[in-house]
Amino acid sequence: MNDYNYYVNNLFFKHNYHTHTIYCHHAKNTVEENIKVAIKFGYKTLGFSEHAPLNVHRNFRLNLNEIDDYINEIKFYKAKYKKNINILIGFEAEYHRSQYQYYKKLRTKVDYMILGNHNIGNPHKSRDLKVIKLLNLDKYGEQLEDACKSGLFSAIAHPDYIYNFYHSWDEDAIRLADLMIDCSLEYDIPLCFNINGLMNKKTKMQYPTDYFWEMVANTKCKVLLEADAHDVWTMSERPVTKALSLIKKWNLQKNLIAKLKFK
Repeated sequence: MNDYNYYVNNLFFKHNYHTHTIYCHHAKNTVEENIKVAIKFGYKTLGFSEHAPLNVHRNFRLNLNEIDDYINEIKFYKAKYKKNINILIGFEAEYHRSQYQYYKKLRTKVDYMILGNHNIGNPHKSRDLKVIKLLNLDKYGEQLEDACKSGLFSAIAHPDYIYNFYHSWDEDAIRLADLMIDCSLEYDIPLCFNINGLMNKKTKMQYPTDYFWEMVANTKCKVLLEADAHDVWTMSERPVTKALSLIKKWNLQKNLIAKLKFK
């Protein structure tokens, strides 16, 4: 049975590695609330991947002084619910070459890290994809490639997130897509199909971006479904089924994997 049939026959996927909590200051649910909902819907694995702390945009991410609390709380509930579900601790992190040692230290504290670039160029700026007028797609691609080379990341979260702000599928957008695909293949890092973005999708350029995923479908890239849960509802049957229908529509069935291997 291939992974796509595994998902369909179980109505929704069983291993989610992209989950947020109130620790990031913009998600709705506590650690335990996420776990209880995951158990309710039959998940086998729930990985928490809170936005890793930086010195900027603190209302968007875990604060530096909250790292131990975050890890220790998840460890507590991991033990409490060990008979019901496998709980993992991770980070979703930007990547900046100058901060390699910092990210390397973070990686030692958790089970895994996923790449989620929300700003480009300067690690001390906030989510600049939302405020800069001219997106530097080359810089975004450079950071993504550096992250893959670092060996710290097990998956690329919402790789098409940047197109939400670029608004045009032109030669530059396609060149970036080719780079992301090449990195995924060369470093064996899955590209994540994002359910949370799907819930807010209004135009073709909002992620998940059909142009991008139709390109991926013509490759051997691994694709991992991710809830990116900022609300427990994202892990429920309706949004996951909607995501699966698009995966089938965009011919991504053969790319789909069920579980993540950690680097």
